[in-house]
Amino acid sequence: MKRVLMMMTAMLVGLTQAQAGGFEQPNQSASAAGVANAFVATANDASALIYNPAGIAWQSGVSVMGSGRLDYRDSSVITPLRNAPNNGKEPFTGSIYASWAPLDSNFAAGFGFSPLYIANNDWATAFPAGSANPGGITKLTVDHSTFDFVYALSSDLAIGGGADWYITRATLSQGAATFKANDFASFGGHASVMWKPLPAWSVGAMFRSGARVSMSGQGNSGSLSFKLPDDVNVGIAHDFSDVWHLEVDAKWTRWSMLKDMNVVRGGVITQPNAMNLRDTVTVMTGLTWTWRENSQFRLGYAYDQGANRSLNFNPVIADQDSHRISIGGGGDVANMHMDLAYQYILYSDKTATGAHAGLYRDRRQSVMFSVSKVFE
Repeated sequence: MKRVLMMMTAMLVGLTQAQAGGFEQPNQSASAAGVANAFVATANDASALIYNPAGIAWQSGVSVMGSGRLDYRDSSVITPLRNAPNNGKEPFTGSIYASWAPLDSNFAAGFGFSPLYIANNDWATAFPAGSANPGGITKLTVDHSTFDFVYALSSDLAIGGGADWYITRATLSQGAATFKANDFASFGGHASVMWKPLPAWSVGAMFRSGARVSMSGQGNSGSLSFKLPDDVNVGIAHDFSDVWHLEVDAKWTRWSMLKDMNVVRGGVITQPNAMNLRDTVTVMTGLTWTWRENSQFRLGYAYDQGANRSLNFNPVIADQDSHRISIGGGGDVANMHMDLAYQYILYSDKTATGAHAGLYRDRRQSVMFSVSKVFE
């Protein structure tokens, strides 16, 4: 384990210069990232609060997890005039989850915090100021807090409900126009279920509603309003023996709710950002091998549809079709459980049309590290 930790530390140091592109952050814990986030029907640690809160019903005692994630993303565009990189830098992010399931009660509760949406894009080189359609800089982070209550109807069925609180920070620059603001009052909700219909089988489902984000910029620079998407995640998992665990998930995300990210001042659009997004489906599968007690090795694959259409592509949110390959593992160390995961994401090249036409290319690597502890 010491050797693994040293290797992961070296990788983290080497990934400090990271270029960003996308928006939704699928990796929220190393245990889930190792199986390409096919986790809604498993959800057997504290990160269940983001993947399927109903899973905390059978986690007796107090469970606490802290996670860190570092991404390296290399995205660029080839236009008729130039070959230019996306100079946005991907930040290091962290998450924390805590759940409580009393031994003599059917009720459980939990709290989680994580950055759920991040877009750090800098297309100023590709579409410079003074051009007909300047690209500008977009820095957008939506932090997510979840509050959950879960009830176990039986030893095989649990349901949950909760509230979502979103805190948004935004900086948008296009040409001479700059918008900067924060929003602390965006709320949504979610519902979840986990069912174990037969021995060695489990089924999970999670619905999360979107939220309206509205903010006023500093120095009377205007206002920004947009809608975060709804999503539905369902999955089924099966234990083939005491050591092999397979799960397959499907997730639908309603990106068409996000119509635009226009900055408006005095009733006039000063920074136009019309979106032409489609609803997407992600298919995930993960295999876990428990090679000894409390020690796992994980593999995963996912295909993720990109939200951007080729027609009128807007690189403010550059999201393309992708293939995700994951590897990870975990085990008990010093009375705690530690998990590591590495993920490589290959994005399909996209030939975009419209104001920001070009051939968009993207690659991404993610490293995740989680530490968890259960207090009985």
